[in-house]
Amino acid sequence: MRGHRPKHSEMSTEARRRATARAYVNVYQRRGRLIQQPCEVCGSPESEKHHDDYTKPLVVRWRCRRHHLDVHHT
Repeated sequence: MRGHRPKHSEMSTEARRRATARAYVNVYQRRGRLIQQPCEVCGSPESEKHHDDYTKPLVVRWRCRRHHLDVHHT
């Protein structure tokens, strides 16, 4: 899988911004500086991070898989 993934320098500017924001917030979560919250819509404890604005990597919304996909498909 790693062999097929583009290098950071080969990504578009927007793809690079998204990858950097995801990596940044994952580090904060691993270090305990960002605590997982339940889904903002249904309260499910199995939630995912969602960025509304990738220029603000630590501003995330917590959504379960179903509601996270709803955000991206509407």
